[in-house]
Amino acid sequence: MITLVLFQIVLFHSVASAFGLQARPSSTPLFAINQRSLGGVLRGGNIDSEVEPCIDFPDSLNEPKHGLLFIDQFCDYHGGYLAAKARDVYGVAVINSLSTYVSGYMTLSAKQDGTSEALSHLKLAVPSPDELTTWKDKIPFEVLAVICESDSGLEEAELFSEALNVRYHNGFNPARRDKFLMNDVLSKKGLRTVRQKMCGSLDEALEFATELGVSADGDMIELSENSFAPSPHSNESDLNVGKLGRASNAPLNRSGNGKYCVVKPTRGVASDDVCFCSSLNDVKDAFERIKGTSVFGSIKGEKHDSILVQEFAAGAEYAVDIVSKNGHHKVAALWRYDKRQANGAPFVYFAAELVDAQTLEGRAICEYAMKALDALDFRHGLTHSEFIIDADGVRLVEVNCRQHNTNFAPLTMAAIGYNALDLLLASILGDLPDLPSETENMRLPWDEVPDLPMTRAFGSVVHLVCYQEGEVEEIKQEILDEIGGLPSVYAMEVYGHFEPGSHIEKTIDIRSDSGWVHLINDDEEQFKKDYDRIVELMPDMFV
Repeated sequence: MITLVLFQIVLFHSVASAFGLQARPSSTPLFAINQRSLGGVLRGGNIDSEVEPCIDFPDSLNEPKHGLLFIDQFCDYHGGYLAAKARDVYGVAVINSLSTYVSGYMTLSAKQDGTSEALSHLKLAVPSPDELTTWKDKIPFEVLAVICESDSGLEEAELFSEALNVRYHNGFNPARRDKFLMNDVLSKKGLRTVRQKMCGSLDEALEFATELGVSADGDMIELSENSFAPSPHSNESDLNVGKLGRASNAPLNRSGNGKYCVVKPTRGVASDDVCFCSSLNDVKDAFERIKGTSVFGSIKGEKHDSILVQEFAAGAEYAVDIVSKNGHHKVAALWRYDKRQANGAPFVYFAAELVDAQTLEGRAICEYAMKALDALDFRHGLTHSEFIIDADGVRLVEVNCRQHNTNFAPLTMAAIGYNALDLLLASILGDLPDLPSETENMRLPWDEVPDLPMTRAFGSVVHLVCYQEGEVEEIKQEILDEIGGLPSVYAMEVYGHFEPGSHIEKTIDIRSDSGWVHLINDDEEQFKKDYDRIVELMPDMFV
């Protein structure tokens, strides 16, 4: 039994969602360590004087010799957890900064509020090129790495890493963010990818979509319940290949290979403006919707002059969390998606389920993912990437050079035994001399973690899909109580804006979820039973 948290999201939801932080805040700390966020012991920074680094020093009497720079640290269970553990467990200093994009957004919001106090975030803004040397000279230790929590700050994080010449950085590479360049680089390295084209005009887009097999009329994609649940190979009967729903997005009425296409911007977040197109009219609507819109993360006002049209990749969809140290890639978690039709949308997230990486399918996905990181010259840090696998092999959906945007650490700790955040700190800080002896048992040894993880329990993030729209009259508490009382449920949240009197929309993508549920159980039958019951109850949560 759990206590349902009805949580009002204010700053985090309004600001963080605009910067690619789909994850929601947690009402409880992730682990029992001293966590201090941006409001903690920050030294330096004044909006009335020259820019200074905002440094959070460890409590040790000794001045630290090393530190980490965090950009856009908003979430207590992502950047907040990393910063707190780096400081309190590894004894290094932490610098907190805001990317230019985020700082600009917050400045605009502050000016609309009309209060000078709201501009206090400016003390965290990254220095301009003219200020960088002076800013850097005020840091009394070596900065080992730059860690960025938001999608919108990734480009600036790479530039900042180079400018500061930190010990662990990957250089600057636009292909790590541009979806066309990303696929192009992988293709040139010999990896299997989807067919694609940048289209500057509607005629180009329609012509290429026709080449991919998209017809003028098209037809609706059809999926059926549990049609694609995997079965283990004969030598994998004891391995966890996934128990929930189906992993495949392959349509039943067509092969899915070349009969549909995807139209999207080259940069984006949380599936924004990613359009599945089953007809040329869909292509037209998508192209006109995206053309001329602002490029996500741009601080120079760039617009989308060309639109990306890609072949639709049908198959089973997975996400891979990888931590890299000097080019040695370790998979921290492998997730299998259950996506279904809902509310007129073809692929709505229902679950991300932890599965074993040492199955035949898991190994193929993880090996492809590691080759993709090599192709993109990514040697240090944390990535969350998505892939499609079919009978012919693996293809890329996208590589994201940041953390998985959900509160994944408790799940992976229970189901695997460790988490990507601790592994990231081990990759950067684990080899430092003179680490605090009193916190040795709180550090994860890099060398003891396998390259491919195995699960020891069944775990999943369940997305609560909303089937209603309009003004909320009632939240069915008895349904939420039943979900919270299921044996596999250890945490759940319904987002605060889903409350009586508020206006809600139907869930059509990950950003329109109504909340989440975390499932953990070592009983396979009970785990699946509880998931199926939650899915059954979802349509009646709100009136």
